[in-house]
Amino acid sequence: MYKVMGTDPGGRAMTFACGTDEQALEKTWELARRGFRDIAVADPSGRQLSASAFERSLDLDYE
Repeated sequence: MYKVMGTDPGGRAMTFACGTDEQALEKTWELARRGFRDIAVADPSGRQLSASAFERSLDLDYE
């Protein structure tokens, strides 16, 4: 399970569970749109990455 963590506009730390890396990536985008800051993703092995580093690690092809 992937965990997406961030701080909401009110200053509360929140964590969301996602089943796949794609769902986790979409959640990071959603949280950014909603004004969250300090967004990070923990992968199933426990490694934690910032949202931008996580997106780069997926090696997506945007063509």
